[in-house]
Amino acid sequence: MANYKDIKYNFAASSNATGVGGAWTLIKTQTVSTAVAAVDFIHGTSSVVFDSTYEMYLITYMMVHPSVQKPELQWAPGDGDFTDDKHSAVYILRSNNTEADVTGGGEPGNIAIVVGYDDSQHSNSKTAGQLICNNIGNGNDQSGSGHIYISDVAETDTWKCFLADGISDGMGYNDEMESNHCGGMIRQTGAIDRFRFNFSSGNIDAGTFSLYGLAKS
Repeated sequence: MANYKDIKYNFAASSNATGVGGAWTLIKTQTVSTAVAAVDFIHGTSSVVFDSTYEMYLITYMMVHPSVQKPELQWAPGDGDFTDDKHSAVYILRSNNTEADVTGGGEPGNIAIVVGYDDSQHSNSKTAGQLICNNIGNGNDQSGSGHIYISDVAETDTWKCFLADGISDGMGYNDEMESNHCGGMIRQTGAIDRFRFNFSSGNIDAGTFSLYGLAKS
């Protein structure tokens, strides 16, 4: 009988990995290599499925790089367009960085770690994009990555829930890294049929954005 040491690396990733309730299926990937203002996924456009076909959706963004220094990466759901995307959210930030140069020699100082609820990012019936990844540096080796879960997007009787996690790599000698955690409700009963990624300023220079669906059991 095989034991752990024989099988611990014997696995392969799949776009249809079995999970609770069904299987995750890769629906659409968009890769940015030339600067764009936003990345949109719209149901029925360019092979995007974002309706009652799946009971839950997973949205991932990987190695997203901005054109300007340390903007906010925002996510906005939409109902027919992006003008009525009311949502309420709570936001928790974990920041890990070195303090300012205290030696005068261009070296970092002490490590500073901050964990807590960020009331500046709390929203109630917000109509702009929701911050999901903060302070992404635009150096060649800087980027942000994360994911969003959202369920029942085609439901027309209830609000929709979403959960988001992201991590960003800042820039400079203070070696900043931020972990962002956000959850909330989309405060509308109409079906959600699209979503958008964009930065609070500047363009998306690079990154990979993917949409997965969890099949109904």
